[in-house]
Amino acid sequence: MLPKENSIITKACKKSAVGMRRIVSVCFAALVSVQASSSFALSIDDQRSKYEEAVSAIKRNDINTFKKLKGQLEDYPLYPYLEYRDFTRSLSRANKNELDTFLTTYSDLPFIGTVRGRYIDALASKRQWKSLLAFQTEVPRGERYQCHYYYAHSQAGDKALAHSGAKSLYLSGSSVDSACDKLFKVLEKSGKLNNALILDRMLLAFDKRNRSLMRYLQKQLTGEAAKQGKQIIALYDNPRDVAAFSKKSKVTSLNQRLTRSAFERLARTNVSEAVKQFKRTTEGQHYDEFERQEMADYVASRLMSTDKESLQKWRDSWLSKTANQSLLERRFRVALVEDDWKDMAYWLSNLSEKEQDKLKWRYWQARITQERDGDEAAKEQFTALLGERNFYSVAAAMHLGAPIDIPYQTTSLNIETVQPFRPALERVRELLVLDKVTAAKREWQHLLAHANQEEKAMLAAFAADSKWYHLSVQATISGKMWGHLEYRFPIAHRWWFEFFSKERGLPLTTLLALSRQESAFYTNAVSPVGARGLMQLMPATAKETSKKLGFRYLGKNTLSDPGINIRLGSGYLRMLLDQFDENRILAFAAYNAGPHRANTWLKASDGNLDAIAFIEAIPFRETRGYVQNVLMYDIYYRKLLGMPLEFLHDSEMQRRY
Repeated sequence: MLPKENSIITKACKKSAVGMRRIVSVCFAALVSVQASSSFALSIDDQRSKYEEAVSAIKRNDINTFKKLKGQLEDYPLYPYLEYRDFTRSLSRANKNELDTFLTTYSDLPFIGTVRGRYIDALASKRQWKSLLAFQTEVPRGERYQCHYYYAHSQAGDKALAHSGAKSLYLSGSSVDSACDKLFKVLEKSGKLNNALILDRMLLAFDKRNRSLMRYLQKQLTGEAAKQGKQIIALYDNPRDVAAFSKKSKVTSLNQRLTRSAFERLARTNVSEAVKQFKRTTEGQHYDEFERQEMADYVASRLMSTDKESLQKWRDSWLSKTANQSLLERRFRVALVEDDWKDMAYWLSNLSEKEQDKLKWRYWQARITQERDGDEAAKEQFTALLGERNFYSVAAAMHLGAPIDIPYQTTSLNIETVQPFRPALERVRELLVLDKVTAAKREWQHLLAHANQEEKAMLAAFAADSKWYHLSVQATISGKMWGHLEYRFPIAHRWWFEFFSKERGLPLTTLLALSRQESAFYTNAVSPVGARGLMQLMPATAKETSKKLGFRYLGKNTLSDPGINIRLGSGYLRMLLDQFDENRILAFAAYNAGPHRANTWLKASDGNLDAIAFIEAIPFRETRGYVQNVLMYDIYYRKLLGMPLEFLHDSEMQRRY
């Protein structure tokens, strides 16, 4: 009732108030009065309760109850979400004007793209191809919608565009959305889905290691192409035949691609055999110098840990000619593990000038100078690295015995800058109150995508002020605000972290640093492998840790609870530190990659390395970066909390790894 009165007064004011100040003031007073009455009649807690009831009603298809509740919530920040549910419920019956009105009204909402996609699906299901093209005037995002779009063009008579789009969608090494089936039929009828196109797709499936798709495609080939299809599958199953195939087969684009794919498969399954067959394979199909180097690089990447002298010699002869910076870095790391400083200098010198100018390699050049000529000779090189927010800058300070200097920026919140985003910010706040964290994050990401640099900085400040920890971090990443430590590294969930810091005998800064690296304080975070929550615990690890702590574990869904997650994560970290004699480098490596791998790397280095060299020698890029980040984040938190800045403990620096 009251929202309706609000609307009536607003419309009446707009009609009668042009140029009449007194009427405007009367209308405004009336509008404020109605809004005040509305607020009085329905508190924010009541609105939240009714919103939840409305969502529940529409989920069970109780439309009458939903409509009644929705009518009472027009002033509630999440009202657009109810409009979305209501509108999409009957989306297939909406016309273009109705849809355009909805999209314009709620253009700032993150679900707008979903509405467009569902409308395209609805038009396609009704075969309204002209309407679809009138609505979708350019290529949409998403494979399924592109299938509809190009098929619509085929039905509208634009065969050239339809065939071009169909080919681009067809050429995939993976399965394509079933919505494309009728589009591919059009391509087939045109004669353009021919043997050559099918063979091209078979090679893409070969590279994707999708044998089932290869078999499916092979059955569609005819004539001589059917034999070629069988040969592709035969080489997939028996890549050892690659050199013989290369030598006996005619040099064609197809055969060159197939030979290279089969050779790479051989390198993955039997790298020694790939080395034996390299010369015959590359000669048979007349690869040029660039292609030969790429194929050699592929094999060399699998020989970094070989202990066979002949394979090492073959690897290094090719790597000495490569432009692949990643492989040269890995080769440097092999020399590092072997504590071969002359070899390290050689492979570092093979890097490009641009790469060598990076702070990381300048640090290692200083270490090489130090090893060869002594501390004094390297002093100037180390000094030039100081004063950066960078692991290698801090490591240089450690070598010099110099204080750690962390550049720092501050920004004051200007509330006026974020005023245009007020409706979205109110929605974020409500979603967080209702514990709809994923939806709040989606709103925030949409907001950041449409904000400029200054606005992102203010949104980061606003989020920090609101104690939206994860959202503050996300804003600094989006805005590349690397120097704004107070927003990049919020002191989140402080009570829990302080409690378990004391309980486990762990520094508060260490727990904060590890959690910031693991989840950026996103309580609902789930990694691709299933790690969960603030400290990214695998459910099996959480279960095992719970037993050791004597804590009743109630399943993986409880790991989104900050208290439970920090309890178990801090307990697991404590156990790792106990296992590795309080050495944070080894404990952090184990937390990320598992204790077994940490021990394997320690065994491989065999006491040859100091702390920085051991971290550099970690073969997993993710774990190497992880350890460096957590150590640096610990320093940042020390700075934010006004504590002395420390890098490595004496025991960590003095140990040989």
